[in-house]
Amino acid sequence: MLDLEWFKNEVRYCRLPNGVANDRVRQIDGRYDDSTDFDFMMRMGVWTENLSLPAVLNECMLQSYTGTLRLFPNTQSLGRARFRNLRAAGAFLLSAAYEGKTVSSVTLFSEKGTTAKLENPWPGKQVKVTPAGLGRPLTVSVRGSVVQFPTEPGGRYRIEPA
Repeated sequence: MLDLEWFKNEVRYCRLPNGVANDRVRQIDGRYDDSTDFDFMMRMGVWTENLSLPAVLNECMLQSYTGTLRLFPNTQSLGRARFRNLRAAGAFLLSAAYEGKTVSSVTLFSEKGTTAKLENPWPGKQVKVTPAGLGRPLTVSVRGSVVQFPTEPGGRYRIEPA
């Protein structure tokens, strides 16, 4: 589970003077202290990126490392959030929104046409998967809380509660 206070500190630490959070400020061994200029090593031409901040954001919104797509798995104390075209295992790009209590606006783009496995983001409800351009939903199979459906290469799918 996400440690929200740690995450807030990470974002604060990585904030540039214009307010944008950028992982570039996480130099080797970090800054000497929070008052050190964010680009103190740039004058020497030395800097490295640390992917900790983007990885934390990605894991809060989408997990797929097991092959099952999980939308907004870390929602404790999460307000409204959304993402567009996050890459997931299985050659998928997903977009979704979280309204503070429920998931909405889910679309999936399949690059390779593999079977999609999605943990039901609406527990207790059935899931409807509709290919773009077609008016009729696909037949989905359900195993426990995981919904499976076939995809076509280049296919775009709208996913919603039935």
